[in-house]
Amino acid sequence: MQNLKIQEEVNSLMALGHHFDEQLKLASVDLGDFSDDDLALLDKCVQYYSLLHIHDFNLNYLRDFYSAKKREYIENRQTTVQQRVELQRIHSSIDEAARDVVILERFKAAAEERLIPDIVVMQRNSQQLATKQALLDRQKTLKIPKDFNIESIIEKVDSLEQR
Repeated sequence: MQNLKIQEEVNSLMALGHHFDEQLKLASVDLGDFSDDDLALLDKCVQYYSLLHIHDFNLNYLRDFYSAKKREYIENRQTTVQQRVELQRIHSSIDEAARDVVILERFKAAAEERLIPDIVVMQRNSQQLATKQALLDRQKTLKIPKDFNIESIIEKVDSLEQR
């Protein structure tokens, strides 16, 4: 009895396999046309069909699946191209920023070479203030006559220089 059930199941599976082969022939599909990866996917699909007890192979489902996969492939390829373009733009920006950094570093080095330390600046300022104060003090002590004409002295100096 058990053998009879097994034999009937094997016969029905053989008939189902023959039916599917006929369906593939109607779609002009030969299993030799598929790569190993595709055959593995088909085997996985068959396993799902058997687990879900689906026995009707509809070619429209396969076409829909193919269309969805093709659309997904095209979208992924478009995304990849866009990301490559964006990556190239980012690399260009990085290169431009690196050139700017080099220029700024040279400017910074040149500026640091010309930089005068704070102590030296403060010393110079104090010396200038001291000199200014000394000159102001000397000017206050200097007595200039009221009839003194600076312009006539400048003219005399100029005439002496010309001789």
